[in-house]
Amino acid sequence: MTAHASWAPVRTGSYERLAFVGDSLLSAIVTLHLDRKFPRERFTPGTLTRIRAKVVSDETLHSVASSIGLAEMAVALAPEPDRESARSLVASGKPLASMLEALIAACWQFHGSEATSAAVIDALSESLALAAEQPADPKTLLQERLARSGSTVRYEGSRAESPDHAPMFDAVAVREPEGVRLGTGRGGSKKAAEAAAAERALSSLSEAGE
Repeated sequence: MTAHASWAPVRTGSYERLAFVGDSLLSAIVTLHLDRKFPRERFTPGTLTRIRAKVVSDETLHSVASSIGLAEMAVALAPEPDRESARSLVASGKPLASMLEALIAACWQFHGSEATSAAVIDALSESLALAAEQPADPKTLLQERLARSGSTVRYEGSRAESPDHAPMFDAVAVREPEGVRLGTGRGGSKKAAEAAAAERALSSLSEAGE
């Protein structure tokens, strides 16, 4: 159950099912760690959402997988005729990230939740620290999240009823090309309103399991 789909005898013999499980386990492990270790006074749920998104991104997982030698292992385990294609495969972001997710699921099955969670957090410690220092802005996160499914985001804005000395703006984050309203926000500037709308949209997508 460890082969990539391109060289597995049958697709069900690949690691894809393990990666599916590992993706959810990784998110849960990081979420629990953030809740337990990051002070509530400083880190809001929105900030934690941004930190988690950076830590579990394909880019981060690819880097971590490379650092623990998973790329070399994947190439070594590939059938000899597929070694060259395996090298190209693990050089890209998503496949190696998925392999790491599959490894997490396998470790969970064979070594249990406690040992696996500790190993995952240890491997991600540097990424967690960096993400906590510089969490991505919600508009960037929303754009990246929608791009995974081939969608984009457009913002509709308007001036809210407010006094001239303290103007307020409303914004709506709209998913394109579907035209679906994902979240609304209000702020003292158009930029702040759009950021608030993006943060609400991210929460809505998480609640919907996207």
